[in-house]
Amino acid sequence: MFPKTWFKRGAATVLLASSMAVAAEPAAIQAPSAFFLSRSENRNQVHYAVSLDESCRPVGARPVHVYWRMLERGEAEVEELLGIEQPAYGLEDGQQVEATADGWRVHLRLKSFPGRPVDITTSQVRGRCVVQAWTKFGANQAQLEHIFVKTSWPFSVDFVRLDGVGPEGQPVSELIRR
Repeated sequence: MFPKTWFKRGAATVLLASSMAVAAEPAAIQAPSAFFLSRSENRNQVHYAVSLDESCRPVGARPVHVYWRMLERGEAEVEELLGIEQPAYGLEDGQQVEATADGWRVHLRLKSFPGRPVDITTSQVRGRCVVQAWTKFGANQAQLEHIFVKTSWPFSVDFVRLDGVGPEGQPVSELIRR
């Protein structure tokens, strides 16, 4: 299941008034997030996005980065993930990037959920970059769109729900209780 660090930092988050900094090579473009995480305590979201070049190829050795969308303050407000938030929302070291028949794949693991790898795929469709995240929902692979965390006071997690799209386009969810 989940280590206790999954969202222990949630209520103790210190907000930093800075803009998002993305470490990428000069030719990199910012793609939409592959998936995001939200919590029951507010509307803010943690996004997982990949830096791409103009041919939708992931840029750099660690192309996936994590940032906050601070929706409580405004639609365009973003912030970097703080060091104290890394155990809860950050990525394990190492992102494997490989070519596929349709584009590229970045293999990664969330620090708080290392037993469930996530693959982010990128491809070019009609001149646009398409970015999707994939993981297991039960025994089946499906597209991951959203992770919802139901927290309780002061620093515990009641459950985590994964939401996505199955192979035939149907909505899929998995509820994980600690």
